[in-house]
Amino acid sequence: MGGSGLVGSAIINQFAGDTAFHIYATYFTNQIKYNTKGNFKLNIDDLNTLKHLLKKINPEIVISCLRGDFKKQLLTHIRAGEFLRTNGGKLYFFSTTNVFDGNLNTPHFEDDIPISQTNYGKYKIACENKLIKILDDNCCILRIPQVWGKTSKRMANLLNSLENNEEITLYPKLFINTTIDVIIAKQLYYIINHNLRGIFHLTSRDIVNYKSFYIELIKRLGFSNTKISDNFEDTGYFSILSKRTNEFPSNLSITNNYVIDYLTK
Repeated sequence: MGGSGLVGSAIINQFAGDTAFHIYATYFTNQIKYNTKGNFKLNIDDLNTLKHLLKKINPEIVISCLRGDFKKQLLTHIRAGEFLRTNGGKLYFFSTTNVFDGNLNTPHFEDDIPISQTNYGKYKIACENKLIKILDDNCCILRIPQVWGKTSKRMANLLNSLENNEEITLYPKLFINTTIDVIIAKQLYYIINHNLRGIFHLTSRDIVNYKSFYIELIKRLGFSNTKISDNFEDTGYFSILSKRTNEFPSNLSITNNYVIDYLTK
């Protein structure tokens, strides 16, 4: 679900080369340019469409990268979870660093209790809890940080600002971590093929200063004399770390410098 976005597209590309998987994907407005025989339009306003698709496909695995209205997304995930519980299947739910945005005093690990002060973070927490209650061990929670990709909106917006010499706001007192779409897809592929379960933080293994990351990325992209505005109000650690990195091969454990290398090569 949500196959037309940055992460969803990377996942489709990753799994497309493995004939053991029959891939079906949903979209709402942006049609998927590949996997055309298995793509379906899904409007989360219409739960009957979801019910029809689940009955038609009868999936063993559902991967959710959905976006949209939070309340409607929650209902969609509950229905999908109930179907998988009844018919046998697993759900891999992409969540976010925002489940911890109510406490920026420290980075957070998989076993930390989420606390959020934003509607987005609260929705993700509600979804995590509902799916775990419905599916128990057959629900896998995948929390991700700031996601980059060569074709991502984040990258396009940065390049547009740089090319037009627009002012860029940076946060010198905020610490983050990052990842890229293709690594997320490879990590999920590994998780599914090795039947790993529970909660995962799919993130870089290190933390970086927000401003330092962007300054280095901008420099490596070949821009200089960039207009920078410092915002000192946002402080703390908007970041997640993982206690489960040893469960993955070394090529799936990355740093923030790796992200910059990938984006600029």
